[in-house]
Amino acid sequence: MAEEQEVSSAASSLSPKTTVKDLQFIITEPAGGFYMMPNDAYNEVFNGIFIGEASTAMNEGELQDLGITHILNAAHGNKYYHVQTGPDYYRGSGIIYHGIPAMDMFTFKLDRYFDEACDFIAKAVGTKNSEKLNGKIYVHCKEGVSRSASLVLAYLVRDQEMELKEAVRIVRSKREISPNDGFLQQLIDYSSKLGRA
Repeated sequence: MAEEQEVSSAASSLSPKTTVKDLQFIITEPAGGFYMMPNDAYNEVFNGIFIGEASTAMNEGELQDLGITHILNAAHGNKYYHVQTGPDYYRGSGIIYHGIPAMDMFTFKLDRYFDEACDFIAKAVGTKNSEKLNGKIYVHCKEGVSRSASLVLAYLVRDQEMELKEAVRIVRSKREISPNDGFLQQLIDYSSKLGRA
């Protein structure tokens, strides 16, 4: 019996504090338990960080009006589920581009790009422990709800040192998001490694 309690206690200390269901609740609770598509093409979800959809990313005039200095395309590529932009697309605009060829599938390993995305976002806006930079970054995918939101959440956890639930609450309070369950689990695992699940 004592051995069973020891095993049970050890297992519970290894289990994450946050579950996919916890994150789903934070995301859907404001809409009565439903996922909602964003009302706006883009929203500023944290200081200098915008999440949005593809059409704004392809509108250089609008990006300049917003003061965007960096673009992180979470749907880089030339397939139907990608957004076909790149460094050449923004040539002459002064916008610094970075692309991540992610697919919005729960089996896609987006977490292999978390640190790369965090580093790029930090180059635009800084981190909690660095000087605030004056950049503004537009992080997008096709709809601005799953891939892009997941990368911004990873940044908030790593570079703004937020607990994952807090990061989800902050972003969800500014924009309707719906990262797929696979991405949510990868975010839980990532934040657990950082001690912020």
